[in-house]
Amino acid sequence: MQKDDSASYDPNDAERNQPLTSAGDRPFDVDDDAADNFIPDAPKARELQEFYFETCVVTYRMFHRQTVEGWMEMFLRERQERKPLGQLLGNSRTAILLTIMAIATLRSKKVRREAYTEDEPFILQHSDRLFCAGMKLVDMEVGFPRLESAQARLIQVLYLLQTARMNKGWYRFGNVFHITLSLGMHRRWDQKRDFPFTSRRQNYITSECYKRTFWSAYIIDKYLSVVFGRPRLYQDEDIDQDFPERVNDEDMTPDRTKASDDADCHIDALIFHAKIARIIGKISREVYSVNDLSNQDRLAAANRLGRELHEWRAGLPPHLGTVKPSTLVPSFRRQAVALQLAYSHALIHANRPFLMSEAASENANECISATKASLELVNRMAGDTTLFHSFWWTHYVIFCALAVVYVWEIQRTTRSSGETYDADQIFDLAEECRGHLRRASTGLSQNQRYSVILDELRSEAQRCRTPHLQGSNLQGGEANDNSDFGFSFMQDPEMLCADAALQDGVMLDSFLFSDWQTLDSSAFFPLADPNSVSPTCFPAIP
Repeated sequence: MQKDDSASYDPNDAERNQPLTSAGDRPFDVDDDAADNFIPDAPKARELQEFYFETCVVTYRMFHRQTVEGWMEMFLRERQERKPLGQLLGNSRTAILLTIMAIATLRSKKVRREAYTEDEPFILQHSDRLFCAGMKLVDMEVGFPRLESAQARLIQVLYLLQTARMNKGWYRFGNVFHITLSLGMHRRWDQKRDFPFTSRRQNYITSECYKRTFWSAYIIDKYLSVVFGRPRLYQDEDIDQDFPERVNDEDMTPDRTKASDDADCHIDALIFHAKIARIIGKISREVYSVNDLSNQDRLAAANRLGRELHEWRAGLPPHLGTVKPSTLVPSFRRQAVALQLAYSHALIHANRPFLMSEAASENANECISATKASLELVNRMAGDTTLFHSFWWTHYVIFCALAVVYVWEIQRTTRSSGETYDADQIFDLAEECRGHLRRASTGLSQNQRYSVILDELRSEAQRCRTPHLQGSNLQGGEANDNSDFGFSFMQDPEMLCADAALQDGVMLDSFLFSDWQTLDSSAFFPLADPNSVSPTCFPAIP
């Protein structure tokens, strides 16, 4: 950490002294009392439920809306009769409703630009109380797991990620993973053998929600893997579950579907997000493999998976691909933007390891093109709060894109003068998006850490943008003021800008493939305990 930089992130004792599964996260500011006056009245509860399904849900469509609305009416009757929480509905279903209201409460404030201002503690306290009540119910659940057991914990993961409690979210997701496997949700229903056994007596809605919930969890798993730089939990070779059928909630019945016009289906986004998440998992496994693979093998994998990404993009239905998002209704616009952002990120993820290789100039160009596209998209999203706050991984994508811009700028001296991109334009675009990230960083610990790390990279990039500083600053003492993050490219900044050290192959050998994932996950390294030996930061394991 920079000791004299006001933008530095210095965790307080409350963040350090959390339970192990929450260490580093913002604590919950919730009074542990028996009063339940924080639960909204009936009109407000219905309003929050509607806001959740109309605005908050983008691609993670794990619920059947009409079923949840039925639960809400039972919940409100329970409240009217002053019965204990969960008595009529059960713990998991009640927890789902409480978390839906928590997410809707938080998101509605963000959309109205009320969150992350001086009122932030009050706003979070309200949504946190709803969430913590639901979490307590889930922790008290007894008996064998059911579909709602997985759904309750998965929607809690989404709340934790949206409030930047990333560590708690990661551990909670492990619970989701185990429940989905215990229910056989990763397996296709074999009617002849009635497997998995939990498929017995399922109606059509329940069967489809099994698929929706599993694939939502699958997507989150792949993104948690790249954000944290940790192994994926779901392994593709163990999965044969079908994608959900293309049918909207209002067209579903317990027996089957109603006749409907499925030209534009909300489930398309879930299906295509799951498909690109599968490709992202392959990129992590093959391009960033911890095995001793040659650069040529990694490059071949990146090219093959890049073609898969292009095919995925070409296969999108018009309302998610070719139609201009601004012309779509809000729900489809959010889905289209989410998939565009996922596509740009996936291309960055596949090609950034070759950013500094003259032998892979096409990959470098594709990486920069995708980076520019993602920054332009984020810049447009920043003007629409219903978009900017719709995806919990937006800030991570901004971080990835900015890191690519700065590293690309640092090593520009090795590129030929005939480059196809306007470096100044991209750098200026990066500055705008850096401002969006910094403004969204209040109270979000990992965003503050992202900003500190990006400040270091940006500082190096600015030095390399100014020719006269390449000699004076880097050869003098100023370069020694930089923090040591443990990355090979930060150990010797002089190597980055000095022509003599940038001969063909030197940088590629010194900047390991795993360094990119280490950079991604650096905001989540365990913080050093001042009373013990500092932990060693190992490279990320894909």
